[in-house]
Amino acid sequence: MKEQRQSYIDKISLILSSLLARRFALYTVTLSVVIAAIIFISFTFYYYHYSIKSLNKELTQIENSTKNSLALNLWQLNTKALNTIASDLLVDKDIVYVKLLDDKGNILVEKGKKPRHHIIKRSIPIYYYPKGGKKGIYVGKLVYIATTEKALQRVKQIAVSASIAIFIFFLILSFLILYLYWNSTVKHLLVIKEYANRIRLGGYKKEIGALVLDRPHSKDGKKDALDELVSTINDMHHEIIEKYKALEYQSLHDSLTGLPNRRYINRLVQEKIKECKALGGYCALLYIDLDRFNLLNESIGHTAGDLILHEIANRLVSICRDECQPARISGDEFVVLQSKVYSSKEKTIEIAKSLSIKLMSSISQPIKIDGNSFKITACIGICVFGSEATLDVVMKQADNALYHAKSRGPGQISIFQPSMQQKIDRRLQLEQLLDKAIEKDLLSVFFQPKYNGERKICSAESLVRMFDEEGRIISPGEFIPILEETGAIVEVGDHIIKKVFEFVRNNIDIIEKSVKDIAINVSPTQYNSEGFADRVISLAKEIDINPSLIVFEITEEVVMGDISSVVDVMSRLTQYGFKFSIDDFGSGYSSFRYLKNLPLGELKIDKSFIDDIVADSKANAIVKTIIDMAHNLKLEVVAEGVESEEQFNILLNYGCDQYQGFLFSKPIP
Repeated sequence: MKEQRQSYIDKISLILSSLLARRFALYTVTLSVVIAAIIFISFTFYYYHYSIKSLNKELTQIENSTKNSLALNLWQLNTKALNTIASDLLVDKDIVYVKLLDDKGNILVEKGKKPRHHIIKRSIPIYYYPKGGKKGIYVGKLVYIATTEKALQRVKQIAVSASIAIFIFFLILSFLILYLYWNSTVKHLLVIKEYANRIRLGGYKKEIGALVLDRPHSKDGKKDALDELVSTINDMHHEIIEKYKALEYQSLHDSLTGLPNRRYINRLVQEKIKECKALGGYCALLYIDLDRFNLLNESIGHTAGDLILHEIANRLVSICRDECQPARISGDEFVVLQSKVYSSKEKTIEIAKSLSIKLMSSISQPIKIDGNSFKITACIGICVFGSEATLDVVMKQADNALYHAKSRGPGQISIFQPSMQQKIDRRLQLEQLLDKAIEKDLLSVFFQPKYNGERKICSAESLVRMFDEEGRIISPGEFIPILEETGAIVEVGDHIIKKVFEFVRNNIDIIEKSVKDIAINVSPTQYNSEGFADRVISLAKEIDINPSLIVFEITEEVVMGDISSVVDVMSRLTQYGFKFSIDDFGSGYSSFRYLKNLPLGELKIDKSFIDDIVADSKANAIVKTIIDMAHNLKLEVVAEGVESEEQFNILLNYGCDQYQGFLFSKPIP
């Protein structure tokens, strides 16, 4: 019994908690109250008029019953009888005032009190008919007042009882309608709502059966609106599941190769880290990058490049099988995650190396596209991780290992070592420092003098040096490659040119007396940048220097591209008055090609030949040949890297024009 009562309470609570049920209840009760009020007012109005009508009818009967007696007594002027009749009239519960007048209008009898409200006032003429006479003789008048208060009281009593009955009836009817509406509609809508919430809150990821309502179905098989709604929701749920599966697959897989993507492999790596924690073992992630693929892609076209990537993916799948999971995370970058966790770190490394060799061997097999055969190589970085790893650390270490492998050349494999991270951190530190190097004036210009055969300074080469924020010098070998890779060499190079120009202007008197020119190194990236010649000429005009005091040193790499554009830039600058020198002559492959085409005034023999000039006869012969050839082409020759008297004497004997190296001076501020 208690449980049943609690069940009713719960059901009522559920109904009251339903906004739809409460709203319907409000509408139903409001409508019931309005209808009940209309019925009540109509009933009261009708009953009131009915009561008044009954009262008038009753008064008419009283009038008719007393007319004859009144006529006779008024004819006879029997006041005693008239008093008795008036008193009899007042006996009636509704008549409260009676007045009898004679034919002259004189008051014969007056009894009772005149009320102010709720009255019916009547004035009845009285006629006496003699025996045998047909025409009545006016003998007086009966005036009386009846009150309707008693009738109103009866109306009120009945109205109150009726209103209570009507409102109870409609209240019960409202609850009955609400109950029927709840059972037929609202409770099913709540079930539908709960089902929809389960779908909305991730139900499409779980196995949720079809929506079924606990209600009888039509015997003829026809569906009502709720049945149609249930069918629609079930169809929608099925469609959502299918769409979700498709979207989830697309969000976790690469559209080109069908391999898992970065998001998917990240999830797998996190699961593998948990497995390492549970088993106390190790696993490995291989980071694969195809060598020079971007260049190949630009050369053969992106369509053919996509076909190559698709083939590489197929080869990774064929090698991995159940042993590991391949994925494509971007462009030409793939990763492979070992499937098994090994108890020994050494065993994990051994298996990772073996897997890497298999993968590289498969990747390097020729790929045929449209009748053309392409041979692709790749570098692989390996990260071995255990229970203490995190996703970010694993991916970062694998990337660092790959970077180290690529720095060693194509087709290399590298396993992450802590020293690699230190190298990467150092590079990042330098990149951040270079970002603010110009702003914080961390770049300085040093000069290394050039000497003539009499050991007198005749020129100088400007060299850039960089300091950290604590004033410690940073080797050019560290920051120059970063500038080249990031493209910042253009901005920094222009900044150094400006510094040298300002130095020349500020020390023009000394410079013109002591040296014939100052050399500035120009990188290939800076030289080939858009508007290089315009920037240099504009800067020279702004600072107001003599361009003949400046020599731009360029390497053979500058002319590896479009020789016509190289000549155009050089011609514009030489016409303005600047001079040019070829640096590191002999180290490239096109030395003699540009000697014929470029407006040069000087060449510098590469240090590698000077280093061997004493001990290596071939190097000695090459140096002599270069000096003779340069003089025949009217070019001055500078030997760089002169560090011993023997080297100097040989070069002096061969007629070298200028000498630069530690034998004479190191670079100085």
